[in-house]
Amino acid sequence: MFKQNGELVIIISNKLGKFRSIRFKLFLALFSIGLMSVILLSVVFISSTNERLITEKKKELYRQANTIAISLVTTGYFSDIKNKSYLATIQASVPGRGLVINQNGNILFDSNHLDNGKTYATKQVLEALDGRSSYYYTDADNIGTVTVPVMNIDFDTVIGAVVVSESFKDVNDSIKQLLNLTILVGMGLIVLDSLLSYYFSSSFNKPFRSLIEHMNKVTEGHVNERIDIKGNTEVEEIVTSFNMMISELESIESNRKQFVANVSHELKTPLSSIKVLAESLLHQPDAAIEIYQDFLNDINHEIDREAKIINDLLVLVTLDKKENPLRINELVINELIEQVMKRLKPIADNKHIQMFFESYRIVIAEIDDTKMELVLTNLIENAIKYNKNYGLINVKLDTDYKDFIITIRDTGEGIPTESVDLVFKRFYRVDKTRSRDTGGTGLGLSIVQRTVHMHKGSIKCQSELGEWTEFTIKIPLRHTVKRDVEHEDSKNEQ
Repeated sequence: MFKQNGELVIIISNKLGKFRSIRFKLFLALFSIGLMSVILLSVVFISSTNERLITEKKKELYRQANTIAISLVTTGYFSDIKNKSYLATIQASVPGRGLVINQNGNILFDSNHLDNGKTYATKQVLEALDGRSSYYYTDADNIGTVTVPVMNIDFDTVIGAVVVSESFKDVNDSIKQLLNLTILVGMGLIVLDSLLSYYFSSSFNKPFRSLIEHMNKVTEGHVNERIDIKGNTEVEEIVTSFNMMISELESIESNRKQFVANVSHELKTPLSSIKVLAESLLHQPDAAIEIYQDFLNDINHEIDREAKIINDLLVLVTLDKKENPLRINELVINELIEQVMKRLKPIADNKHIQMFFESYRIVIAEIDDTKMELVLTNLIENAIKYNKNYGLINVKLDTDYKDFIITIRDTGEGIPTESVDLVFKRFYRVDKTRSRDTGGTGLGLSIVQRTVHMHKGSIKCQSELGEWTEFTIKIPLRHTVKRDVEHEDSKNEQ
């Protein structure tokens, strides 16, 4: 029972999912626009046509009424009422009803012969006798009526009025026929609109469906999948970004494999050395105490190297964690550099290396002093390790009132041009033999770069082989993130 209900829920969810798709929404939008356009155009067309037909009908009624009024004067009808020669013409020329009214409002002539001799003193007739023409329409009878004054031969006196009435049935019939035709054409346009909307929504959605299929392949493990989809500019931009993302994923995956291989190799090498040394001692049970001491010293050295690799790896893992906060403090950078150089001076003295510190002003910045001390220690220590005997190390501090800049330059053997951009990669060594001798793990500069980036800064390396190497660090004076110390203090107060 539960299984059947679950399948029903999935089916309903899939059905509803189609209504949430871009394709359906685009189809609905295009269809709605087309439908509203057809309806709006139909209403405007019917309305304007109806208005035009009514206007033409009114003009025709006015034309007939004015023609009759002028003809009555020119034929002398009002001066000689017995002269009825023109009345027959009125009867033939007016499709509806025509009335001739004198100054007193009495009907002199009715083309329908219904109200001859009666008084017809309506508002429109009174306005006509006052010299004003008028038009009115009665919905109940569907009749339009025009009333115009009849002027004397000198056009200075109103001597009567002419009323012309006609049914608007022909106008209504024309509008009904036009409405039926419009509905028929509109239905055809709506069908065409639905077909075009379906076609364009499908065409628009097709590149995205192809993109989803490729993404699913990548999800299934085909990381080398590339997309070649042609479409509008936005689709091509998405495809380009996707391909760039895949390339980046490939690079990350390659780096990950290389990193795992390097870690395995680096951790295995000291253990292998320890194993060889231990086996050598086991095979020499009667060896002199001096040999035991030499071997144990070598074993101790390898253990220290193993511990350093592990510690550096732990530091990197800690720095890579998103939840790893910076403990920001306001600090005098000059003092921090001097402390690090003072601590490393004995190591430099062993190689007769002279260290100089240049600073043009006191620089105060918001940094994590512990992590920044690690950065300076790594860089200056490297400058000592890979420097020549009797070499020089110059440390310079400056600021542009937005960032502080630290430059560390040594007179060592330098770095080949092809390796300058690779020195920050984990376990990368310019000279593996030289690194073994100096006890390097290949992780120090990776730690330095990661720490600088955590401070929203940048680091770059420049070098000339056999001459010098220079590292330049640039870090903002003010940290934009809320200080972690304050955050922790507030939590403790709570």
